[in-house]
Amino acid sequence: MRDKITRLERRILLAEAIVVLSIFIYLFFSAAPLARYPIAGQTIFDPDFAFEIEEGDEVIISTNLEFTNPIILKQGSDIQLPPGTYYWKAKNWLRESKVQTFTIQSNVGLDLYKRGENYELGNSGNVDLEVTKKKESITTSIPLEVGETKEVKGDNSSYEGKQNG
Repeated sequence: MRDKITRLERRILLAEAIVVLSIFIYLFFSAAPLARYPIAGQTIFDPDFAFEIEEGDEVIISTNLEFTNPIILKQGSDIQLPPGTYYWKAKNWLRESKVQTFTIQSNVGLDLYKRGENYELGNSGNVDLEVTKKKESITTSIPLEVGETKEVKGDNSSYEGKQNG
């Protein structure tokens, strides 16, 4: 048995260590996830949007920078976020992207559809509504949650929707 490592063996071991270290450095820097959309600081007016990331497996969303109580989305996940400011980042098995913010703007949407002799009121926005029904000197209040519809009489009333609260 030999006790000493020859000069050639030392060089081979050093070359192998450099190759392994280079592979780890390449994997670390090339595997960084990238958060593409929404762009940092963007205000979103349409609540039906999709996150766009590269080299990531999941999107992490929070209402605060510390990401307490985070929402974790994987590919194919669907979520309706209420209006407000959010922090988000992309993550893969090794790293996380830098944190970015976006704001979902309040959107009031009131639809009125004729259904036979009656009408259907619908809240197509992203905030709860207080609908005011006016007919002559009578005023009635109708609350509508996001996505909710209510049937109303077809009696030539006028309707006005405002954000509730």
